[in-house]
Amino acid sequence: MQKRLSKASFNTIRRTLLTGVARSGRKYQVWLLLGCLLLGLSACTPTPQGNVIGYVIAKQLGRFDTPPSTARGSVQGMVLHEGKPLAGATVVLAERNGRPHTAQSDAQGRYRMDSVPRGQYALAAIAPYFTETRLQDKLGLPLLVTIAPGAIAEAPPLVLQRHHAVPLPAPLVAATQFTLTATSVVTAAFPMSSTAQVQAFQFVNAGVVISTLRLYLPISNALEPDLPTLFLVYPNLVDAWQSVSVAFAAEGFAVVAISPSAARALNIDAHARDARIALALTQQGALDPRLRDRPAVALGGSFSSAILHRLLRDLDQEVAAWVTVGGIANAFDGTADFYAGQIDIPPEYTYLIPALGPPNLYPLAFLRYSPVYTAAQLPPTLIIHTDADRVISISQAYALEAALHAAGVPVSVFYYQDVSHYLQIDDQMTDAGREMFYRVVDFAQQYRK
Repeated sequence: MQKRLSKASFNTIRRTLLTGVARSGRKYQVWLLLGCLLLGLSACTPTPQGNVIGYVIAKQLGRFDTPPSTARGSVQGMVLHEGKPLAGATVVLAERNGRPHTAQSDAQGRYRMDSVPRGQYALAAIAPYFTETRLQDKLGLPLLVTIAPGAIAEAPPLVLQRHHAVPLPAPLVAATQFTLTATSVVTAAFPMSSTAQVQAFQFVNAGVVISTLRLYLPISNALEPDLPTLFLVYPNLVDAWQSVSVAFAAEGFAVVAISPSAARALNIDAHARDARIALALTQQGALDPRLRDRPAVALGGSFSSAILHRLLRDLDQEVAAWVTVGGIANAFDGTADFYAGQIDIPPEYTYLIPALGPPNLYPLAFLRYSPVYTAAQLPPTLIIHTDADRVISISQAYALEAALHAAGVPVSVFYYQDVSHYLQIDDQMTDAGREMFYRVVDFAQQYRK
C-alpha cells in the first residue's frame, strides 16, 4: 500500500536536500535533482512553511550558533543587460544569518567582492528600473558559487532585465468587481473632535476579495474640487487605524486607506498589486470623481513600507512623494539583527523572517523588501523612525537616508525618542506623536498637486 507523504515531511526532506547543497558542494545537486524528481518538480519551489521547518531544524542542530568562518575568499563576475555590460547594479551575496556582502558593477559591468566567508552562495543582482535576479540553473534551483580561502571565484554572468509592471485588467471597475459596501460618519479625539465620512469598498484580485479599501473625506459644506490625496497602506487591519485616517481627513485630505489581505501571506508582490489596483481605482475616479488623475502622497510603515516600495517600482508619476514610518530598508540587515537577537519580534511574528528562507540560497525574497538598493527610483521621501524601536532598528532608517542622498533623491527625516513603533493617535498620544502627525501633514501639503 502506498503511503501519502505529508506536507511537513515533504518540506523537511526538501530542506534537508537544500542544506546538503549548501554544505557539501556541487555533487549534492545530483541528490537534489533526484529528490525533486521523486517529490515533484513543482514542489521544489520553497514555501514559507518549508522554510520555517528548515529554520527550526537548523536551529536545533545549532547552525546559527556557529561563528562565521575566519577563512575568507573573493568572488568576481559581470552584470549584463541584453548582452552588454551594465554599470551601477548592486550584486548581493548573503551569509546564512542574513549578513550581506555587496559590490557595484563598474562601467565594464564588472564587480568584485572580497573578504567573503568560505562557503557556497547564490548571488543576486538588482538595479533601479531593473527586475532583481539571481544565479540559477535550468530547473530554477539556486546555482551556487563556491568561495574558497584565499581564492577568487569567477561567477557566471548575472543578467538583468528592465522592470515592467504587469498591466492591470481593463475596464478596471468591472474586471475587479469594485463595489461600495458601506457609508458612515466617524469621529476621532485628535485633532479636537475630528469628524469624517468613511466609505468602505471591496474588489476582487486574482480570486481574493479585498474588503479593506476605505475612503475618508472631510465633513464640509464646501469641499474642495481638487482634494489632495493621501494613500495610506497600513500594516494590519485598516479599521484599527481609523483614528489616524479621520485625523488626516480632518486636515483637508481625501484619505484612501487599505491594509494587507491575510490570504496573501508573505507574497509582497501580490500585496503591492492589491495596493496598485486600489490606487488606480482612486485615480480613475471610481471612489470619488474629484480624485481622478491626481497624484497621491503615500504613507506606509513597518511591513507596509515594503509593500509601498514594491508598489513604487511599478509606478511612474502616480505618487508624488512618500512617507515611511518605522519602515524596512534592508531586509538582509534586519535578518542579521534577528538572528543576532538584537530586535524584539512580537510573538505572533516569530517565524516571519525564517519564512522567507535562507538568504544565502534565496536572496530575491530579501531584495524585494529592500528599497535601499533601488533608492534612485523612489520619489521625494520623508523618513520617520524612533531610536527606541526594538522591532525594526533605526539603523534601517539611516541606511535608507544615506542611499537617498547618494541617489540625489530629496529626503526629509524625523528621528525621535519614543516607545511608538508607528503612528499612534489615541488617549496615550505623546508629544512626539503629535509632531510626527503634523510633519506628515506639512510634507503632504508640500507635494500636493
